[in-house]
Amino acid sequence: MADSSAAKAGGSKPGAARRGPDEVRRLLLEAARALFAARGYAGASTRDIALKAGVSEALLFRHFGTKAKLFERAILDPINEFTHDFVEEWKARSGADHTPEEISYAYVDGFYRLLSENRDLVLALVTAQAYESIDDLNAASPLSRLMEELEVVTRREAELRGFRFDVQISVRLVAGMVMSMALLDEWLFPAGKRRPSRQRIVNEMVALMLHGLAHRDADEEPIEASG
Repeated sequence: MADSSAAKAGGSKPGAARRGPDEVRRLLLEAARALFAARGYAGASTRDIALKAGVSEALLFRHFGTKAKLFERAILDPINEFTHDFVEEWKARSGADHTPEEISYAYVDGFYRLLSENRDLVLALVTAQAYESIDDLNAASPLSRLMEELEVVTRREAELRGFRFDVQISVRLVAGMVMSMALLDEWLFPAGKRRPSRQRIVNEMVALMLHGLAHRDADEEPIEASG
């Protein structure tokens, strides 16, 4: 009886009353990632997410406010964490203790691995933004803040190395390349044909990134379409 009262007071199910806020949040995010990846945004209900997490639906709304906010956090938190850690690590290092190849490889390899491991979840976000009417998602640009963080590191590297390229656009081109290779894998490398190894894919993306951005003539003007 005491357990039941405590559960009601805490908004959680019996046996979960002693869970702290951080633990509840972690359980909800893990459950949300599993169900959103399997069912998409529309197919995963807040009731089922709370049930899988072992907490009440009321706690879900207390922590995240709306289903859309939970969806956004479930998908973007791992990407935010990767980007933040990458930026902080490379901002703290001097230009003398690393090469352009090292920093480029660290970014491409890490981002490609993260997206590949969370492919179904990221595709659920892409699908939801394209086909669902979700005000909280449609009003935001999920990756814009992350791209701005990456611009800081990229701009510093360009200045240190004397590279000449459009930092704002190039950061997004590279991110788009990595995302496409991770998310469209089954389209780009159809079943039944020998596909290249993950390492080979990463190496080629790094080479394209470096030689496409770094090796430019300082006086080279961009090509513009006529007419």
